[in-house]
Amino acid sequence: MKRIAVLFSVMTLIASCGLPVFAADPPSPTEQASPTEQTKPTTDWYAPDFWECLDGEPVEKTWEFEGDEVRLVNPRGGSGSIISPPMPANFELSWSWKIDKKTNAGLKYRVRKFGNHMFGNSYLGLEYQILDDSPTSLSDGSTASIYDLIAPTKEKVLHPLGEWNASRVVASGDRIEHYLNGELVASGECSGPQWDLTIALSKFYGAADFGMAKEGDRLMLTDHGGKATYKNFQLVKLDVSDASEASTANATQSGPFLANAMRNSWADQNSIVLWTRTTARKEFVADGKQFVDLSNKQVKKLSESRDADEILRAQLPDGATLDEMIGACPGAAGQVRLTYFPSKRNYARKSTDWQTTSGDHDFAAQWKLEDLSPDTEYATVIEARGVDGGETTAVVRGSFRTAPRINQSKDLTFCFTTCHDFIRTDDGLNGHKIYPSMTKIDPEFVVHAGDIEYYDKPLPWAMTKELMRFKWGRIFALPNYRQFYNTTSTYFLKDDHDTLKNDCWAGQRYGTVTFEEGVQIFNEEQFPSLAPRYKTVRWGKELQLWFLEGRDYRSANNMPDGPEKTILGAEQKAWLFKTLDESDATFKIICSPTPIVGPDRYKKSDNHANDVFEHEGDEMRKHLSSVENVIVLCGDRHWQYASVDEATKLWEFGCGPGSDEHELGWKEGDERPTHRFLRVKGGFLSGELKHADDTKLPKLTIRHHKVTGEQVSEFVFPVQAN
Repeated sequence: MKRIAVLFSVMTLIASCGLPVFAADPPSPTEQASPTEQTKPTTDWYAPDFWECLDGEPVEKTWEFEGDEVRLVNPRGGSGSIISPPMPANFELSWSWKIDKKTNAGLKYRVRKFGNHMFGNSYLGLEYQILDDSPTSLSDGSTASIYDLIAPTKEKVLHPLGEWNASRVVASGDRIEHYLNGELVASGECSGPQWDLTIALSKFYGAADFGMAKEGDRLMLTDHGGKATYKNFQLVKLDVSDASEASTANATQSGPFLANAMRNSWADQNSIVLWTRTTARKEFVADGKQFVDLSNKQVKKLSESRDADEILRAQLPDGATLDEMIGACPGAAGQVRLTYFPSKRNYARKSTDWQTTSGDHDFAAQWKLEDLSPDTEYATVIEARGVDGGETTAVVRGSFRTAPRINQSKDLTFCFTTCHDFIRTDDGLNGHKIYPSMTKIDPEFVVHAGDIEYYDKPLPWAMTKELMRFKWGRIFALPNYRQFYNTTSTYFLKDDHDTLKNDCWAGQRYGTVTFEEGVQIFNEEQFPSLAPRYKTVRWGKELQLWFLEGRDYRSANNMPDGPEKTILGAEQKAWLFKTLDESDATFKIICSPTPIVGPDRYKKSDNHANDVFEHEGDEMRKHLSSVENVIVLCGDRHWQYASVDEATKLWEFGCGPGSDEHELGWKEGDERPTHRFLRVKGGFLSGELKHADDTKLPKLTIRHHKVTGEQVSEFVFPVQAN
């Protein structure tokens, strides 16, 4: 690796990056020169105004500056730590130090802030640990360790308390080296899967790009208790612009990877199900070939075909393979392991056994976690490696939150969405705009009410299992999807387009795929599993939710209406009515893939708002309205609305599609007597449960939002609170 030591004058350093003059003839990264043998630097390191105290107090309150020494004389247990001006991203830094008994100190570098989620937006960085400990201590918190990340590799030459020690840090691109008294004792590469794993299992779990080089990062002298003295600071900037060695391993790294990241569903107080998939690529094919656009006549003919090769060939350009197409994210066999722990308590982590993935289930893996704690944010880490074991090849970090205790009063927010697909994204190859918009709301959970992808829409028409799996791999490889579902507790419902085709029911086919196969792909392969696939979850004392399954148990849409015709099925409906009647939650939210109130379009025949399901629709509306403060949130419809059933006064909210490009089916301004709000555009719903004080009932506010997050409606419950 080419390395050029560049020396600065005082004026040059001040003008370029705020640094003082350092030493001439710096030591090489592999040789440790005694600081006393080098030219004494003329710098600002020993002036109080060079440093800034973290808590805003005068530096002299904690530190003393005399001659060429910087002394921690009045330790304040952390608040007295001091930071430097901006420093080079790549450097060699040497210094001398001595400490008193029971001192816990250190020098941090590549220090910056990582956001409020990381210790309240504190300054954090890699740390050369300085501690009153034994030379034989080889923990990742011992002297000269890369603190909490990499332990010393051998017994150290550590001089006794009160005597001087010489230290050096080399931070050159991705390469980090810690020297103590002339010997290299700890080193590592701050990139690649192994580094990702190391960070993921450390206290720095939530910090993106932790330890990686960035101009403008700072140095810090820490105050964690005890007295310390420093001198002989000498820093040399390194030029690593042509240092390709550190990136070679990443460039040639083979999979499997985790391009679909992870997703979860069915969280309650004590359990959740998590999902991942091993892939052949780190990311989807962003510059792939376009599918052939078929005519309606060609589509109809293909939908009746039972030849998977014919269906695929008709949609690929000549000579192309599916893995070359736009968005392709092919799977690859491998092994995966999940580690999880309450956030900021990585010492309590638990790891599952390694699980091998295969093409039989599209290289997907799932875990059901139980014995979790209520109202707790958990950090998750998934590792991938080859089918024969070996080193980690990919790491994904995520998180989820469990529901509050059922007797716990707590403010919370949630979101509700439906109707997304790859061909109608509105944020380019990032995905849908609603995901960063919902992230700003910071919901405790989100409900995706189905039609997550559309098998029966073009580019490609997914009339085979292979093409269905292609669509799932493609859409969940989009960056907005990965980031949001990696870190958000989610409830995934299923509807017609992501089961088989429009308005589908049992016994039908779509190309080579049966309805039953479509159900299996969604319920057991591509999404966190649950049997039966309906559930009620209490989010604290005041809010209870019901998640309905609207495809698996339904009658054929063309069956004559009557008592036997159903969408929910007898068992699910009996469970719904019973658990609703037993609930003492203040607010009861029914999360339905399809409308119960509507109104819906003329001649539609697939939901409880349609005449063909009038008998069960009336039964549903009557029973739901008989229970106090029941509100229906539904997906399926491609416009936003709030409605009140004229006969029963049951409220229903339609969230609208995930993008404005997906708006269809209703005319703007066509407001019916049931409407309280109508907007024929894309967007999403949010709910906010808020407690005014201990003497009043909480309020639940339901809002419609544009895809960019702006609020366009507001309804407060109980209704009399308006």
